[in-house]
This record gives sequence, C-alpha cells and structure tokens, in this order.
Amino acid sequence: PTGGGKSTLVSLICRFYEARERGDRDGVRALLHEDVIWHDPYPPPHGGDLRGRAAVFRDVFDKAAELTGGTTRLWLEDALATDRNAVALVGWSSTYRGRTMKSREIALFRIEEGTIREAWFHPEAPEAAREFFHSAESSPTGQ
Repeated sequence: PTGGGKSTLVSLICRFYEARERGDRDGVRALLHEDVIWHDPYPPPHGGDLRGRAAVFRDVFDKAAELTGGTTRLWLEDALATDRNAVALVGWSSTYRGRTMKSREIALFRIEEGTIREAWFHPEAPEAAREFFHSAESSPTGQ
C-alpha cells in the first residue's frame, strides 16, 4: 500500500501521460515546473539536457513531432512513487525516416510543489533508440 503522498505523485504522473496522449498542451504545461530540468538521452534537436518548460515544449514536443510527423505515441505501463520521486515504465512507438520502432523506457521524475521539477529518461534498448533517432544531418550521406 502507498501513503497519500505517494499515490498523489503516481496520480500526477498518470495525468501527465494522459495529457500527452490527448495532445493537451495546457494540461502538460500545468504539470511541468516553469524551470523544469529535462534529461532526454535522444540526440538534439529533439532531446538532450534541457532547462525550462519552454525548451521542453520546443524540443521534446514540437521538434520531435515535426521530425516524426506526429507519429510518436506514449503509454504508461506502470508507476510507483516515494515521497518526492516517481518512476514510470512507459511504452512508446514512433515512425522516423520511414522506419518504425516500438520500445519502453524508465522515466524518473523529481516532484516539487505538485509539478515535475526534473526528469530523467532511460531507454530499454539505448543503442537501438539512439540509432533509430540519430540525426540525418550527422550521417555520412546526409540522408
């Protein structure tokens, strides 16, 4: 059994992924701290270490959606929490440069004042995910 604080954090993470799934930018914005720190292992321009809600929206939501043609889907498989942190097991799929990948990642969230203050993401298959999302501009052929 979880205490009230723990279930509140799990609820916050559930609301976060539900809002993302619906494309509810206002709902997501309300759950991210204005100065959120976001550690996304995927290469720029749709990942990296980001600071601030605006940077997360610009790179993670807008640029990633542009690059994948809006095909990325996330679904929360499970979540648990301590008094200050929540961990989520998240499934995802995306199509990028004509290829589709489906995988999972672990997301660790530090929660402060009812918002996500910091987030770290750890892909289930990091090398495969990095290769899948590798920028076309950095490939030898530029394709």
